[in-house]
Amino acid sequence: MKKGDDFPKEQMAARTIRSHQGFGVFGPHRRSPTKGAFQTVLRGIGLGIVAGEFPVGQTLPGKDVLMRRFGVSNTALREVLKTLEAKGMVAARTKVGYWVRERDAWNLLDEDLLGWQLETGVDKGFIGRLFEMRQSIEPIAAALAALRRDEDHVAELYRTAERMLNAGLDRQHFTDADLAFHLTVIEASGNPMMRSIGALIGAALAASFRLSAPSDSMEELNRSYRQHMAIAEAIKAGDPQAAADAMMTVIEQGWSTVARDAQPIMATIRTHLSP
Repeated sequence: MKKGDDFPKEQMAARTIRSHQGFGVFGPHRRSPTKGAFQTVLRGIGLGIVAGEFPVGQTLPGKDVLMRRFGVSNTALREVLKTLEAKGMVAARTKVGYWVRERDAWNLLDEDLLGWQLETGVDKGFIGRLFEMRQSIEPIAAALAALRRDEDHVAELYRTAERMLNAGLDRQHFTDADLAFHLTVIEASGNPMMRSIGALIGAALAASFRLSAPSDSMEELNRSYRQHMAIAEAIKAGDPQAAADAMMTVIEQGWSTVARDAQPIMATIRTHLSP
């Protein structure tokens, strides 16, 4: 990874995102035999908006232009535009057409939108905000998991921690196991709303793990394994404060790996739970 504020476009955990979120392969415009014309056009226009091909505040090309470009019917295009409107990315103007809304209006937790942002490249500010989002959710999820987990959850946490260790210096395998571990914690929290948020941020977690995976040395790998085992052991022991603290340690360590050469832009907030 080069130094500076921009991360390279190294597919940004695309395989893991596909595995856990159902995203299609990032590639040139073409019909997908499984996703169909809808997904092809949705990705094409959505990615074009995120990348700036269709600038904020500007009107999208007319329907005839878009139908010719993507080779789809008016019905398919209309469904895509309605979907983008629901994501907060575009809005309709009478007698003008659809225009691109300001980024503040976009649903930044939307799975598709996260994937498009990761594909076009992200900077440390973006990753820092993802880590703050993790910080606000995962320690509480770990604490709840310590109170509500069942034996299957505990067994899965131990299995995925071992998978992380056995991945060695294979970054993709480590990322797959790391993401599975954290999603298991969220599942074990027993909170349906938190589980829903966990599904939405799966792609974001995958991206941060892809960038912060300790794949440079066995020393870092072993440290990460021990830190994740501390989470699993606290959850198994039914200790919510220890589980929250161990999770926060993992998040802070992950951020320090991503931002080795940057000033801290992620707030450090320790969660202290009532006894």
